[in-house]
Amino acid sequence: MAGIMKPGLGILLLLTVLFVLQTLTTCKKTTSMSLVENIIDAKELKKLCRTRNNVLLLFTKGTRQSSELINVFSKAAEEIRGQASLALVDCSGEAKKLCRKLKVSPEPHILKHYKDGEFHKDYDRKHTVQSIVNFLKDPTGDLPWEEDERAKDVLHIPDASVLGKLLSKEKVPIMVMFYAPWCGFCKRLKPEYEAVATELKNKAIMAAMDVNKPENTVVRQHFNITGFPTLLYFEGGQMKHKYDGENNREGLLNFMKNPEKQPEKPKEEEWSDSASEVYHLTDENFNTVLESEPSALIMFYAPWCGHCKKMKPEYEAAAAQMKEQDIPGILAAVDAIKAKTIADRFKITGYPTVKYFKRGEVQFDVNFRTADKIVEFMNDPKEPPPPPPPEVPWSEEPSHVVHLKEEDFKPFLKRKKHVVVMFYAPWCGHCKKAKPEFTAAAEYFKDEPKIEFAAVDCTSFSSICNAHDVKGYPTLKYFNYYKIEKPYEGGRTEKDFIDYMLSASDSAPPPVSTSVEDPEKFWSEVPNGQLVNYLKDSTFHQVIQSKSSALVMFYAPWSGHCKALRRVLAEAAAKLKELNIDWFIAAVDGTIETSLQTEFSITAYPTLKYFKNGKVQYNVEHRTVDKIVEFVKDPKEPPPREIPWSEEPSNVVHLKEEDFKPVLKSTKHVLVMFYAPWCGHCKRAKPEYTAAAAYFKDNQEVKLAAVDCTSYSSVCNAHDVKGYPTFIYFNFYNVEKPYEGGRTKNDFITYMESAAESLRPKTPETTPPPPESEKFWSEVAHGEHVHYLKDATFHQVLKSKPSALVMFYAHWGGHCRALRPVFAEAAAKLKEQNVNAFLAAVDGTVETSLQAEYSINAYPTVHYFKNGKLIHEYTGPRTLEEIVQFMKKQVVKEEL
Repeated sequence: MAGIMKPGLGILLLLTVLFVLQTLTTCKKTTSMSLVENIIDAKELKKLCRTRNNVLLLFTKGTRQSSELINVFSKAAEEIRGQASLALVDCSGEAKKLCRKLKVSPEPHILKHYKDGEFHKDYDRKHTVQSIVNFLKDPTGDLPWEEDERAKDVLHIPDASVLGKLLSKEKVPIMVMFYAPWCGFCKRLKPEYEAVATELKNKAIMAAMDVNKPENTVVRQHFNITGFPTLLYFEGGQMKHKYDGENNREGLLNFMKNPEKQPEKPKEEEWSDSASEVYHLTDENFNTVLESEPSALIMFYAPWCGHCKKMKPEYEAAAAQMKEQDIPGILAAVDAIKAKTIADRFKITGYPTVKYFKRGEVQFDVNFRTADKIVEFMNDPKEPPPPPPPEVPWSEEPSHVVHLKEEDFKPFLKRKKHVVVMFYAPWCGHCKKAKPEFTAAAEYFKDEPKIEFAAVDCTSFSSICNAHDVKGYPTLKYFNYYKIEKPYEGGRTEKDFIDYMLSASDSAPPPVSTSVEDPEKFWSEVPNGQLVNYLKDSTFHQVIQSKSSALVMFYAPWSGHCKALRRVLAEAAAKLKELNIDWFIAAVDGTIETSLQTEFSITAYPTLKYFKNGKVQYNVEHRTVDKIVEFVKDPKEPPPREIPWSEEPSNVVHLKEEDFKPVLKSTKHVLVMFYAPWCGHCKRAKPEYTAAAAYFKDNQEVKLAAVDCTSYSSVCNAHDVKGYPTFIYFNFYNVEKPYEGGRTKNDFITYMESAAESLRPKTPETTPPPPESEKFWSEVAHGEHVHYLKDATFHQVLKSKPSALVMFYAHWGGHCRALRPVFAEAAAKLKEQNVNAFLAAVDGTVETSLQAEYSINAYPTVHYFKNGKLIHEYTGPRTLEEIVQFMKKQVVKEEL
């Protein structure tokens, strides 16, 4: 094992660390109880929480009943000194009044945590010194693995000294999993590792060590741990093997039974061994080759890097095209893992890194990753313009706007008398326009503690925005001690915000706006504006009732969308007059005519409403002159709004951020469909999934659930959802496995029935096989001209084809079915024109080895091959003409 010290030296180092730790421990003289503060009234508690940002309070019914916990509490205070504060509140003594005020009734004790001056949560972990210390080190983090009941058979190693003792004393085999709490692969391996620990109890030790802790850096360095998880096998105090097998229960068990017969991973072919026009440079030949080259592009890569593997065929294709087109210069590659001297010389820290050289001297970095862009650059090498500096998040800009998060939103608003909150999205143009005005108003009130201007980024804290019915950006709301919540519908200038808050602080109802724009002026600014009739509160109903048909625009003068629609509506009015169509076109400024705004429930601007004989009919969504005129000629009611899946009656459980984990933790078998409402594949899967849920409606142990990723992105991000739909199976939230079966009712039912029989469900063998390739292609004209390729014959067939286009598809995919007739007709057309092109297809859901080999993660994906070698992905238009033209060009290149 390269880079690992001799075992004897390692044990010596660990024992040295033990000696140092023991020495430091004996130096502590402070009495632990003196570190726990006694709180007797609200004033003391307020001061403590205001001056300390990490506080744990122990409320007791009496010190006698809680003496054991108080002892634990005091020891924890000693351990965590300098990182957190611990305080005692005796509700039977002088603090009785404080306990009543806080509505705390300990039976006989309760622990509460305060963070950044506000109540955070009730402490819900074990009443041990180590649990309290772990919690206070990371109050918002997950439960540490060593405290999880499911991991009781895993030996958790806290530090180097314990590891040293374990290795020197134990005679049974030991496997140690070195992990980091944040590591996704580690989290997925934990339940499998726990199962093995239980199965091998008393036969072997399955241990675990968090080497992300600063105090365990020495262990990380000693064993040369560079990735997580790293699993090392020990016997007789010596490291024997590094585990490189499958990260599952079966793989671990097989290894522990016979560590000497670990399956070898197939060695990946080195890039430098494959034939291409790319030069491969090393520490030895780097300077020699480049000194004579007037133009060279160098790709520094790591063999294991996924981005490098993706770029490799593009880079090779570019090198081949440069040779064909006689473009001066070379493309070269450097394995930065092997050529360490060169990599260090050019400070390579990420892969791939691409640099442009002239006669051995580096000029600048290049960010192109596709063949066409690389060739274009080498044809005329110019330094690319520097990238624009990243936009600084608003929350990081210095200002007096308070940026709120989920944990402090409600506590902050409950303490403040007058707050205007701007709910925004960083990409929103209207938000960016309002931001400086809002910030300036916050500056104006910086010395007024009762008035605050706050902001919430809805892309980061969507649950807050959903809870307050935010439908668009920016949305502004006024809060008073969190008891009163009113929409702010005034102007968006500094003066508007200031006048609004001055009025609010005088206890008057907040005004709608103090900077009113004259409606006549607003409409006179556009051609034909005089043809739009302005209506007021006092005359609206009288006028509208006299008109058989009317289209009314409710607007806000400051809105960019309203200003854009203003011109359209005025032009439409002129067009209707020209066509002698007797319609009444009108407008209402909702920020002035507030009675009408309230009566017609106007919540967004602009809103177009259609009236017939004085009665409102429905909203009109058209925003162009032609569409409005077309509507007026034949007014038809728009189709009804699509009902969200979560509102449809079914047995599917629709989960949100707040109940996702609790539901999964309390249910034995759950299949979760992560979806997006607009996703076509999701819509097709929905009725099948719903039918499967109905099948299990009386089975309390089995649930089919769904999460809308457009509403609850944080849940989907936490579970690494990359596409829709994604299905994941959960078992009491301990086991999490991707579901990769079919998408019919029977597929889902068979899978979950299998899960109910075993905690290790697998895609059911009884799933009906997908349609045979012959049948899939025989359903369309010319399908016989598309050659179906299988895992076993793929490479052999393609090696003999100088120009091949391969469609990777899923038989159930709607887009695949749409491309199928086009692809088949293209194959027939090329054959008819005697073009030597080979069009083939692979069902990625059947030929899974090929799907994995070419990293196919979406269907359909079309790749172009040359003599069996992948050149690049076809990303052009998927029309008959474009596919035929593309293949003709490739064949011409081959013939030249």
